[in-house]
Amino acid sequence: MSCQLNVFADFHDITTVRNFLFPELKSEPPDANENLENEGWDEDWGSWEEEEIPENRETPELDDKHQWLQECVFSLSPANDIVAIAHNDKCALLSQRFNNEGSNSGMETKFKTVWKGSLQQEEGEQIMAVMCLPLASQKRSMQGGPDWTCVIVGFSTGYIRFYTETGTLLLSQLLHSEPVQRLKCRTYEPPRYLGDTEQHEELLILFKRALVTIDGFSLFQSLRACRNQVARATASGSESVLQPPPLAYKKWALQEQEKILDLCSCGVKTPNPFDHMKTAAMLGGASATIRSTPPAAGLFITSGVGPYMGLFYAVEGSTQPILSDVAYAVAHKLKSAIMSAASGWLGFGSKHKEEEKQKPKIETATPLPLRFGLPDKRRQGDSIYLSPNNSYVATTDSFGRVILVDVERGTAVRMWKGYRDAQLGWVQVKEDTHHGNRDDKERIAQFLIIYAPRRGILEVWTAASGPRVAAFNVPKHCRLISPGHGMMGLNNVTCKGVKCKMFQCAVIEPSGVVKSLDIPFHLALSDKNSKRARDLHLLKKLKQLLKESRDESVELQSAVIQLLQDTRISHVTQQGVERVLSTKYVSSQFMQQVLESCSTHITNRGQDSQDIHSKLLVGFCQTQMDLLQMYDQITQDCTQSAAPHPGITEILMENLHISNPESTHIMNQMNTDSAQSDTECVDKRVRFDIPNIFHPSDFLSCFQFQPHVSAQESTRHRLITVSDSISLDKKVGLGKFLFSQCTMQEGSTDTLCNVIQNCNISPTLLVDLLVLYWLSSEQRTLQMIPNLHRILKVLVSITDKSNVLAKSTDCALWWKKLRYSCSHSTNIRPAYILALVCRSLCVEVIENRSKGKDPDADTEASEEMSSERRESCSQDTEDWSLLVKQLEDILSLKNLLSHGRVDHIAEVSVSKILEGGRGSISEAVAYLIADMELHPGDLYATSMMDSTEKMEIGTDPEHTTQSAAVRKLQVDLVQLQKKLPHSLENDVLLCNCCWENSIIWFKDLDKVHHLGFAMEYLKLVTNAILRHGVASMLWHRFVMKKFQALAQLMEKVGKVPKDRLCRKEVGIGESFMPDFAGYMLDLIQVLREANCEMNEVPVFNIEPVWQMVRGPSSLVEQAVEQKMTNYGLLTHHYNLAVIMCAVLTFGMKSAKILSLFDSKGKHAFLNDFTQHPLLPSQNVDSALSSNRKEFLSRIITCAVSTTDSFQTSPTSISKKNAAATKWPTRVLELAKEFGLDLDFFKRQHVIELYSGGHDKKAEEVLLTVNDREFMGSQLLLLAGRRVAHYLLESHKMEGVELLSNVSPALTTWLRSLQEPGHLRQPVADVPSIAMLIHHVANYLPEGTPEYELAISLVDLVQSMS
Repeated sequence: MSCQLNVFADFHDITTVRNFLFPELKSEPPDANENLENEGWDEDWGSWEEEEIPENRETPELDDKHQWLQECVFSLSPANDIVAIAHNDKCALLSQRFNNEGSNSGMETKFKTVWKGSLQQEEGEQIMAVMCLPLASQKRSMQGGPDWTCVIVGFSTGYIRFYTETGTLLLSQLLHSEPVQRLKCRTYEPPRYLGDTEQHEELLILFKRALVTIDGFSLFQSLRACRNQVARATASGSESVLQPPPLAYKKWALQEQEKILDLCSCGVKTPNPFDHMKTAAMLGGASATIRSTPPAAGLFITSGVGPYMGLFYAVEGSTQPILSDVAYAVAHKLKSAIMSAASGWLGFGSKHKEEEKQKPKIETATPLPLRFGLPDKRRQGDSIYLSPNNSYVATTDSFGRVILVDVERGTAVRMWKGYRDAQLGWVQVKEDTHHGNRDDKERIAQFLIIYAPRRGILEVWTAASGPRVAAFNVPKHCRLISPGHGMMGLNNVTCKGVKCKMFQCAVIEPSGVVKSLDIPFHLALSDKNSKRARDLHLLKKLKQLLKESRDESVELQSAVIQLLQDTRISHVTQQGVERVLSTKYVSSQFMQQVLESCSTHITNRGQDSQDIHSKLLVGFCQTQMDLLQMYDQITQDCTQSAAPHPGITEILMENLHISNPESTHIMNQMNTDSAQSDTECVDKRVRFDIPNIFHPSDFLSCFQFQPHVSAQESTRHRLITVSDSISLDKKVGLGKFLFSQCTMQEGSTDTLCNVIQNCNISPTLLVDLLVLYWLSSEQRTLQMIPNLHRILKVLVSITDKSNVLAKSTDCALWWKKLRYSCSHSTNIRPAYILALVCRSLCVEVIENRSKGKDPDADTEASEEMSSERRESCSQDTEDWSLLVKQLEDILSLKNLLSHGRVDHIAEVSVSKILEGGRGSISEAVAYLIADMELHPGDLYATSMMDSTEKMEIGTDPEHTTQSAAVRKLQVDLVQLQKKLPHSLENDVLLCNCCWENSIIWFKDLDKVHHLGFAMEYLKLVTNAILRHGVASMLWHRFVMKKFQALAQLMEKVGKVPKDRLCRKEVGIGESFMPDFAGYMLDLIQVLREANCEMNEVPVFNIEPVWQMVRGPSSLVEQAVEQKMTNYGLLTHHYNLAVIMCAVLTFGMKSAKILSLFDSKGKHAFLNDFTQHPLLPSQNVDSALSSNRKEFLSRIITCAVSTTDSFQTSPTSISKKNAAATKWPTRVLELAKEFGLDLDFFKRQHVIELYSGGHDKKAEEVLLTVNDREFMGSQLLLLAGRRVAHYLLESHKMEGVELLSNVSPALTTWLRSLQEPGHLRQPVADVPSIAMLIHHVANYLPEGTPEYELAISLVDLVQSMS
């Protein structure tokens, strides 16, 4: 890579800026085509001498027109966001803006004018210096950019003013009465090495005879405060007064130098002890006192006249005036940010306002003597530039010289002649280390940039003694910008991730184009005939050649080979070879010819001329050729026909060395895997175009070469490994490319076996790729076993025997790694086949070792011992047999899980089951059942259901459509339970189904039906201790907080809460609340019932195959460890749950549920079920008892009234009848707990049933009433209302005749009962009325007036019939 001058930025319309600053120049901007760049890399390297580049000659008229850029005061922000251009009293501020022309101009953004105008505030005032200073953001969200940029302007009156990017004045100070000459700034840079001094930020202002340094932190805080105040004043439009934070500054009077034109600050320097004693002796003489510790001092270097260059040392800690307050300041009001301005040393605003001006008092400067300098009476220093690492300064002078001075020694080390009016800059480049090992100390190179405007040339020199490394022809009237500062406000923490400078050195052409220098680090290491620079240039040409070509050709091949042979550095040649090998359109033959030519070219040099890198390159080429030859052999042998294999039984017996019953067992295991039953019908002649799938460049990119210098390396397999950077999918693709023949049911693998035996790839690596590919898909069948067995056998044979053989009590690492892959694979079918093949190979290896020890042993004895060796001869065989049995169980488990939804099938493997704890299998099955929303009856055969469940399922259309799938699931579940009787015990499975349904409900609270399923599964658990434990865990984990929140919400609103409140407080919608309350009631009832039952503590076993399981405790193990609950507290919560369920079910209003309990009962609701708080008794005050009685009566009324509506749906009628029967029973239980009169609620129930016209049900309840007389009195009124409605409403004509025959007292009584609304169903037939009056007459005692009235009604009803 060579040095380049790249377009960095552009001005939108620089002519407008020029015409504003120089109205007398009204001409077109210079032609941009005058920039003729020539890097010169294609010239002869041997003839690069110090010749002068021809100058661009221009006429005097053009010189006058283009000179304006040199006469301006110019500043470009290091962040490349703001440009300030000034002349006389005028200033223009330009900012980066989006370019509307888009890609036509090549730049997305351009500098456009955001403000221009005159900054003059005093008569005759002119701009002398300008600086754009970016300020760091204090916000963490900023991505490394500056918060804003401050424009600092120095005037001829001595004023320093600070502006925003839009020209708004922030701060004005008069620190000295002389004109400002220069503005310099030092910003924070992290130390390069441990022990390096951390420099402080400061702003330097150079006057003719004085120097002012402003502390960076003080300036940063003051500018932030002023900008915030201006923003607030602009937003409010009001005047406000501001006392800005004080500026801490120092003022020095530089002495013993006649004239100072420029200055730079080198920061704080601490001299070494020798220099310290030398300085003390020179300044104080022989009697000088020497301090024990050398004092630190700030170093200022000036350029000017007499001496030509001066060095001033300001000792730190001396009595220098640090003005940290504003005692002599005159503060003025802050007017509007747009309309006002202040005078004096402090002012705000953007326009000048006529006010009385008073000059502030100017502080006296402290003398700073000259330590030493470079005397030259005739020479005048014009400018001085400090290097980025503070090691050198470069100056320009009146003699057209550029002098480089060593800061540490204070001596001139280099001089360039013939650079009149030169402009200088510095570029610091860090070494790019991403291709090699990164050292602890990174190297940094510095380049001096010299722009000679009279010659129109831009040169790049290596500092301090290196050659010129680049030169560019540029226009004569350019401006070289090299800001020595970065972003202000950073520190050792905030500087991380922040790019302080967008550029280091830029050239601004008169046409408005801004170009930056891009210099590679290697130029600092090279001389005129640099081999590295030349090779990198050739490498760049090679990359460009490969990029421009689209197809391989003979010409391309010869050009590539020639470029690679021309390179001299081996590791650069290797980069070129790697680029060729990564080219997509290049074939394998092309790559091999390039590799062979490179290897031959290096070998022909001879052993004496070969360095270590050359030997490594030869090894690299040879390795890549071996890989390409392997690629060609595999691609040429995609398919080979062979004799068809025998039947599956013969395949298993021959390759796995098993008996006929064992092969039948394996076939049955595979046939149960219904999810993969169709894969056995694949095409036996698989053929695909491998090169189109896996290109040679892709194949080579999968491997990495580990070089080794020794030619006698014994282990050749260590040279090639799989690259760590490739993805898992690409590794699977590599395995498919290498071992695709394993999945062919018919085909020869002889060629592949030969390739494996002859390649330089480690067999362990090949096995990893084979296993990765084999286990990547379920499309594996038993017919593939022969090819898999043959390839694995070859890999085992070329592996070190110590890896596949171990002691009888140990496990071989080879087999252990394979078992690890099989146990962690979620594709159980291929893992099962692989485990069978590996077990067979393991037995063969052990038998071969035994035969090798005793080759003369009897053959029959060996056959008799073979079965014993498979069982007990090696720990590996036992582990393989155990894994095979585990995989068989997982295969059956996965077959069952395949009934679920495709996107919800749980991934299972042997490792997951072993690490998931004892309950992992039952949890997986329970998750399937819960996800499929299966009813508990679906888990058992139809014959096991009772008649009620048969009837309900038969009427449910969902069960009808799912009957086939359910029956298949039942069969698979029964088969799995036979294999895993302990893990899938009924109670264990039911508990896990309950828990998984509860989890699904808790994740989506609107799925309340899953909570209902959980209650049904929980009720079926036979062991009371287990049922109690699971119910207690459900209460504490899922229900308790919801229950408390719902109770408090219902108490607050006094009715059924609206949907918004329900979702906010409880998380469940209003429509789901009744069902949720019912399930809460069922859960508490389960706890009550289990609390009363006594069972033995269950013992949970596990199958012998899974004894090594580890992990968390299972659900049932945790359940039996739950503490016993308090039955009284359960009953107390049960009563509240009944009340809540009634309110939610019937939509009852004006129901304060907690008001039905006394204070003792309310406090008991906040306790855990295992605690024993004080519980309320039945002795309560009459008011509370009355409220309870009224509320329970309302429940009976609501329950019976639900059956009054006439509907045709049989399901709805049965549900309403069940509710009408269930709720009165619950009311009686509550009344009993509350100590209320049960007979009252029975009578209430009878009255409500008769009122709704449910005479049959009322007669059943009537038999349970104890107070028959009171019951008869209540029924007498009800019967009278029925008779009155019949005679006076529905049969008026007949009623007049019948009433005329009865006594007047009866007629009057009947007419008094004619008021409507007392009966919900007043219409009744005469037999029903007669039966009701018959019950009344039987319940009333004889001789009472009511009895006589009842007898009269009996006669009247008889006449009605």
